[in-house]
Amino acid sequence: MEPVRIGIIGCGSIAQSAHLPAIARLPGIVRLVAAADLNEEAARKAAAPFGADWYTDYRQILARADVDMVVLCTPEFAHREQVEAAAAAGKHILSEKPMAKTVAEADAMIEAARRAGVRLMIGHSRRFTGRYQEVRRAIDAGDIGEVRVVRENERRSRPPLDRTSSTYWNPQHWTGDPRFSVGAILTNGIHEADLLRWFAGAEPVRVFAEHKITRPGNQVPDFITFTVNFANGAVASAEVSNCLPPGYPSYHQLEVHGTRGALRSKDHDQQALARFRDEGEDHPDSYRLLLHVQDAYVSELSQFVDAWRRDQPVPLPAEEARAALRLALAADESARTGRPVDLAQGGGAR
Repeated sequence: MEPVRIGIIGCGSIAQSAHLPAIARLPGIVRLVAAADLNEEAARKAAAPFGADWYTDYRQILARADVDMVVLCTPEFAHREQVEAAAAAGKHILSEKPMAKTVAEADAMIEAARRAGVRLMIGHSRRFTGRYQEVRRAIDAGDIGEVRVVRENERRSRPPLDRTSSTYWNPQHWTGDPRFSVGAILTNGIHEADLLRWFAGAEPVRVFAEHKITRPGNQVPDFITFTVNFANGAVASAEVSNCLPPGYPSYHQLEVHGTRGALRSKDHDQQALARFRDEGEDHPDSYRLLLHVQDAYVSELSQFVDAWRRDQPVPLPAEEARAALRLALAADESARTGRPVDLAQGGGAR
């Protein structure tokens, strides 16, 4: 078969660190033919290694007859417009998480893809991460009995206090701007919302959360902790910190406790390289080895393409991403109001 011809929309950090390397690792299966970003330099940089064309208007990609599918690496507030436009143009769509800013927007995206007859998948990359898939298989095999407790923690460092460039969590970056971002719960806590549902194996019925702005000058929460009760009696908790000292190694740890055993999955405590400089210690390998830059994106893309070619359902239905979004938004509502949110009674549906 001829390679599937891809257009990538949004050429920032997640495209550079994850999606473009995944495309490069699948020669003969996919081929990048076009890249688009509002930033001309970013679009050029993404396109150059592939000999692809570049644009500053994503609609120019959608107008091309030689583009089979698009990969959206844009913020969630752009997803509805871009998914609806791509679907209307007959392009299949793999979009970055979170699915949208609201559940209503997620519903509109699902309907647009259904109406156009195109495939839509939201890239919750941790569903495609080997160690988490092993945990799910062990649960399905009954190795630990019935799941009773799930706990997932994520640690990230903050930018240095004197950094003025546009980077995550700084007010100059969209993730730190309250006009566009609600903070940690959607920027990366959406992963935890998805994993808690996946491992608990049931729908959430209640969530309570607390969040905090820890760094002077920040305008959106960079820390959140939330606890979820599920319909099958399982309880889950997650904690996301994006506020640790500069250079602190990125880190994840998962525990699943069942009636007959437990599972643990975590990042390595030690990294192969540590640097000690005037501005402090840092661990450059921790980002390179982080879950989202390993093989998950290659698996995610190849499975999406394979399902489409075989006319089979995509490996991660968009409805699953919608459910994770609803839980995350309910956690945000709880943190803002200081009250639990009852999802069984319609909470988190905005």
